[in-house]
Amino acid sequence: MVFDGHSDIWSDVTIRSLRGETDILKKYHLPRLRKGQIEGSIFVIWVDPPYDKEPFKRTLQIIEAIKKEAAVCNEIAIVKNYTEMEQAKAEGKFYIFIGLEGLNSIGENLSLIDEYYEFGARHAMLSWNEQNALATGVQGDPNRGLTDLGKQAVKKIMDKNMIMDVSHLNEKSFWDVINIAQSPIIASHSNARVLSNAERNLTDDQLLEIRNLNGLVGINSFNRFVSLDISEQTVDNLLKHIVYICDKIGVEHVGFGFDFFEFMSVDSMRSYSNQNTSFTVGLEDCSKVPSLLEKMKKVGFHKDEIEAISYKNYHRLIKNIIG
Repeated sequence: MVFDGHSDIWSDVTIRSLRGETDILKKYHLPRLRKGQIEGSIFVIWVDPPYDKEPFKRTLQIIEAIKKEAAVCNEIAIVKNYTEMEQAKAEGKFYIFIGLEGLNSIGENLSLIDEYYEFGARHAMLSWNEQNALATGVQGDPNRGLTDLGKQAVKKIMDKNMIMDVSHLNEKSFWDVINIAQSPIIASHSNARVLSNAERNLTDDQLLEIRNLNGLVGINSFNRFVSLDISEQTVDNLLKHIVYICDKIGVEHVGFGFDFFEFMSVDSMRSYSNQNTSFTVGLEDCSKVPSLLEKMKKVGFHKDEIEAISYKNYHRLIKNIIG
C-alpha cells in the first residue's frame, strides 16, 4: 500500500462543490486512488490562483467543502492522529490528514493556526511560493527569510505537534526554519536540485539537513521537478530522483508526495509553469503508482525498502510527531 504525503484534491472538491456537486471523492477520486494502491494521504488546503487575492475567504470555502464532503462520503475518514489512522485502515476507509499548504490566509493572526488545528489540520507550510507576513516562498525575495512572526509561527506549529513542512520555502526561509526546529521536519513534495534545477527542488545541503533532523523528503511527480527538459519528464527520470535521494540521505528518510494535478485546470499553474501539462509521462495520475513501484523493484529496491518509502516512513513520522 501507499501513503501520498501531498495531494491537492480538496481544491477539486471545492471547485465542484461550489458548482453544486456532491459526493465528489467517490465519483472522481477514490476509484483511481484505490487502483493506485493509495490507502491514505495528506490533503492540503491550498489557496490556488486566482483565489490567492482573498486567501482567508477561499480557505473558508475549502473548509466548508471539506465538511460537506465528509458528511456524505462514508468511504473516507478524516483522521487527527496515528490511532485514528490505524482504526480507519482496519475499517477499510481511505484516511485523510488535513494539511495547510501555506498560511497566507492568516495574515498576522497566529491564533488562526489554533482554529485550523481545532478544525483538524495536523500539517502546515508557511508559504506557497509567495512572500507573506510569515515567510518567503521560492518566488519571493531571495534575501528575505522568515519574519519574527514567522519564527513564532514555526514554534507554534511544532509545539502543537503538527508536521512542519518546508516545501515551497526559499532557501533563506528554509535555513531559518532549521535554526528553530527541535524535531523532525518534512519537505513533502520536493525532488533533487542536482537532477532538475527547479527552484522548488532541494540542494544536497538541504537534503542532508532534513536527514539530520530525522525528517522526510517526499518524491514529487510534477513534471518540472523531474526535469526542466520536457523530453526527459518521464517516470524513468523520476526514478533517478528516488535513487539519488535514497543514496544521499537513506531510504528511511524518503517517502512519496506525488502532487498529482491532472484534475486541475491549466490556468491554476500558470503562475509557476508555462507547460500545458503537469504530469510525468508514465505516471500521469495516481492510478499509475503501481508501475512506479515495479520499476523500483527492477532497479534493485528490496521489498522492505519499497514498503518503507511507500508508507512506513510516513507512518513512523506521523506517530512520532502527531502521536
